Amino acid sequence: MTGYGRAEAVVGKQKIVVEIRSTNHRYSDICVRISPKYSSCENEIKRLVLSRLSRGRIDLFIQCENEEEETLTLDLNLSLAERYYALLKQLKESLQLPGEITLSSILAQKDVVVPRLTPSEQAHEWGILKAPLSAALDDLLNMRCAEGRVLKEDFISRVEKIGHLLSQIQLLSLSALQEYQKHLREKIQALSKHIEIDDARLAQEVAYLVEKSDTTEELVRAQSHLLQFKSWLEAEEAVGRKLDFLIQELHREVNTIGSKSCHAEISLKVVEIKNELEKIREQVQNIE
Repeated sequence: MTGYGRAEAVVGKQKIVVEIRSTNHRYSDICVRISPKYSSCENEIKRLVLSRLSRGRIDLFIQCENEEEETLTLDLNLSLAERYYALLKQLKESLQLPGEITLSSILAQKDVVVPRLTPSEQAHEWGILKAPLSAALDDLLNMRCAEGRVLKEDFISRVEKIGHLLSQIQLLSLSALQEYQKHLREKIQALSKHIEIDDARLAQEVAYLVEKSDTTEELVRAQSHLLQFKSWLEAEEAVGRKLDFLIQELHREVNTIGSKSCHAEISLKVVEIKNELEKIREQVQNIE
């Protein structure tokens, strides 16, 4: 789901601005852009975000103004720099690339130069970031909730339409089975006009063929899935993946109904239901 949140905090002479954006994504994908001073807090930042958001592409920006006024002790991760150099050298030789591996090309790699912070300093920095980050998440969630309420109304409308179409199919199926039974009898009798056939055996075969085209079980399961879908819409926890699963199951039942039925009007209603399910599926894959 989409959303945007922003928050600010002032600590001494430093101003911290947190911006967070979420866009539709089937899974959870977090991208953090943060000042090197707070890079040690990246894991805590991601944990907090994941505790509030379980799905979507999340872009998080943390900007620190007046940061240069503070002294920051930096460390060189020499072992990591050596590994980067070895990999760059291997890449250069393998691809026969021109040029030299320079200091700037190694320093450009992530975590070669890192801030030196004691555990107490790391806890302090996280304490500074946590409040504005939480406020920005609150802002984003409010926006997502507003979108969720609109989606919920749309889902309920489409689910009710699907339920109505299934009820119509159920009524049509009763007459369709009788017509199908009559058509089978006439066809078999026409094909076996000069052959003596046991009426009991004929009735048995017709009943078997009619039973194979009966969609009662599929209709009952489909209606049950719709009730479960409505129930999960009222749940407080994240239900996006559960709803996605139900839509797949509904699609399977409707497909079976369509393949079993030879009735033109039922086939048209099956197409209508599939159209509604596809519209729901597109949205369901993006919600929490």
